[in-house]
Amino acid sequence: MGFNQCYLRSVEDLKSECESNGLELFVKRYTKYDSLTGSSESFQFLEEKIKEYENIKSIISSNDTDNGM
Repeated sequence: MGFNQCYLRSVEDLKSECESNGLELFVKRYTKYDSLTGSSESFQFLEEKIKEYENIKSIISSNDTDNGM
């Protein structure tokens, strides 16, 4: 079993990647790593996107429950 590490690029690069790939793929890519390194600004951006994704998932899940699914 390996140890997956990733260096977070600049916030501008992360924004571009998120816009190109979509929020879900972007978040899933970075949450699979065992370790992340990079600037505090890049970490803050990633944390904001993870929270945004979790909020969207929560809303969708809540709507599915409300509709009897």
